[in-house]
Amino acid sequence: MSQVKKETLILSKYFLTLPHPAKTTLMVIAAAFLFGVLFGLARQQTSGAAGLFAAGVDGVFLLAFPALLSAVGLFIMRRKAIFRRSVFLALLTVIVYGAFYLASFALANTWDGAKNVAYVGFASAFVLWYFTLLLAFDFRRSAFFLATMQMVLFLIFYLARGGFAAESDLSGLVMKVYLGSFVFLAALYAFFYVISAPMKKNLGISSMDALSMFASQWLYGDKGLEEVFDEMGEEAETLVWLCEFSGKQNRALFVVPYIHYGPFGNLGGSEFTHMISEALEKHELGKGAAGKAETREVFVFHGTATHDFNPVSSSEIHKVVSACHRAMRKLRLAQGRMAFSCCRIGTVRASAYHINDSAFVSYSRAPRTTEDVSLGLGLALMENARRTCRSVGVVDEHNAETGDITSVEVGSPIGFEMLDATRKLFDTESKRAGFKFGCASGNIAVETIGMNGVKLALFSQGKKLNALLLVDSNGITPEFRTEIVDLFEHLGRERGCACRGEVMTTDTHQINTVRGVLNPLGSERCGDFCQLVRRLFYEANGRMEEVKFDSAEERFRIKVFGSGQSIEIASTINAVVAVLRIALPLILIASALVLLWALGKV
Repeated sequence: MSQVKKETLILSKYFLTLPHPAKTTLMVIAAAFLFGVLFGLARQQTSGAAGLFAAGVDGVFLLAFPALLSAVGLFIMRRKAIFRRSVFLALLTVIVYGAFYLASFALANTWDGAKNVAYVGFASAFVLWYFTLLLAFDFRRSAFFLATMQMVLFLIFYLARGGFAAESDLSGLVMKVYLGSFVFLAALYAFFYVISAPMKKNLGISSMDALSMFASQWLYGDKGLEEVFDEMGEEAETLVWLCEFSGKQNRALFVVPYIHYGPFGNLGGSEFTHMISEALEKHELGKGAAGKAETREVFVFHGTATHDFNPVSSSEIHKVVSACHRAMRKLRLAQGRMAFSCCRIGTVRASAYHINDSAFVSYSRAPRTTEDVSLGLGLALMENARRTCRSVGVVDEHNAETGDITSVEVGSPIGFEMLDATRKLFDTESKRAGFKFGCASGNIAVETIGMNGVKLALFSQGKKLNALLLVDSNGITPEFRTEIVDLFEHLGRERGCACRGEVMTTDTHQINTVRGVLNPLGSERCGDFCQLVRRLFYEANGRMEEVKFDSAEERFRIKVFGSGQSIEIASTINAVVAVLRIALPLILIASALVLLWALGKV
């Protein structure tokens, strides 16, 4: 991937997981106590342990009480804020007020205008609340009122402790506090207006709206961004390939839609693996036949498609499902006969299940990074395979997450390795024989696994077993993949067979929210996952049977991000954030200096 693409991943580091509210509350009290001690030392009014403790308690009164009252008030008035987030905002507020109070106390003996520093602190905290509530919490109508609420609470506690002692005119004091707030607001609004130019040009929305929409999706699962994606997107034509295995105890669909399951969270096609599976499980299953399987396992694989083929909205799912139903109506099931082949060319390993006149082909570079393969290259791979078979499904196994993000395009060296591997797979006529099939599914509460869970398919020919494990995840670490492959060998020996196993992931971006963009399976609860695999293996093995088989494909049109748009979106957002990191502190410092000058003249 080019450097521009890699730089877009910087966005992921701005995501964070907030601590438990009880822990944050203790942090608020501890920070306030520490600031209180520092206030006492700055005023040179504290000596001895008792004096330091008293100063710390004074800090709790001055900072922690109004901060926690502000958090509770925010939560009561706007339950959407959630107390975990409200109290974390209170912690940030304590730090802002504490820092400015401390500067004001420390400079009191050397500068007559030191008290004005506290006014700047009130203005800074007001702006912090206002823009956090506006952009992150999406409280457009109540942001000003709630920001004022916390400022009034802090002002009351500050005055109660003798702050602004020289002020005899309460209305003048309030005017100065609001003057500072409006100076900061005006400066920041002007700044956001300027930096909105590239965002408005590239995405059609202002930077404030874009940041607000991203934050709303992160915090609340809001889908407002899909309207932006829809305006930017373009209609594309792609296809879905599927095959069915049907027996008395097993009925399974392998589905390969040539779209990408992104961009993240619940936006676009990020949840399509689960949505496709759920829709096809509910399809008519032929209950009238005695002994007919009443359930269907739907394996939704990662086709050869990059982020350019992210659907613009989740509502596009009906186009994929409709195409699947049309393809299913083409199926003419017949007794299945299979041959399995595998080869390696350069860094690419290719595998193929040749069943009747169809083939299911997958590619991996594990333990090297296995990433998205372009649709153009995927179509070329299909055409190579169609020289010897009628119907072909091509899958990117996506089973080696090393952090080195890339994509495989037409004309790349890796692409030619994949083409050469495909020719080698199909150059030798494979002798097909009868086989038995069994499948099972399950799930485990792991943040790196999406809603479509874990699915296992077993293929048996005599003393040879092939295990295909599909996980609804965004990749897997090479080390954990090796561990699972070794586990399949061990499970085969327990059954008296030679078992060749492989792990594939769907590359779902459903889990790419707070955790960022790299969420490989194998980072947590590995032992529990292996136990699940063992259970699924014995469940599928116990249901092995001869099955009927057929495959089909169907073209369909769908609105997707389009060429380069995913990179354009992430690059633009990243550029705005990069500017904010440098320019925003400078704007705030300049505004503070201007405000100090203005307050000195009032």
